[in-house]
Amino acid sequence: MMRSLRLPRAVRAAVSGHALRDAPRECCGFLLGTPERVIYALPATNTSTTPLTRYRVDPREHIALQRILRRLTPPLIVVGVYHSHPRGPAAPSSSDVREAFVREWTHVIVNLSGRSPGITAWMIRNGRAVRRPIAR
Repeated sequence: MMRSLRLPRAVRAAVSGHALRDAPRECCGFLLGTPERVIYALPATNTSTTPLTRYRVDPREHIALQRILRRLTPPLIVVGVYHSHPRGPAAPSSSDVREAFVREWTHVIVNLSGRSPGITAWMIRNGRAVRRPIAR
């Protein structure tokens, strides 16, 4: 069984708030912490040319973040990314699966199609998405 990802209330509120602010566009951002626990959510710029249905994290922001993280003590890493599905399901789309390039990253999706934002976590490896349990 896959290990749970600890996603504290403050992080869930931050990614949900970002998704609501950017709707109807997809939002995106980085999840920082350790492999089992997200400590921070850092919003990123969605540079997709079709931002209503896709996301693409600005690569310059990713490079700048990696430079900062290398200098931190105690160390933090990019645990994964988050993005929103303003009108779609809380599961990775075919393009999400196809474009998941870092196999160690957790992909958190904020679904806005219900009464309140729903959050799911996924590991995407070898063209397959497997739901990762979220612990609070």
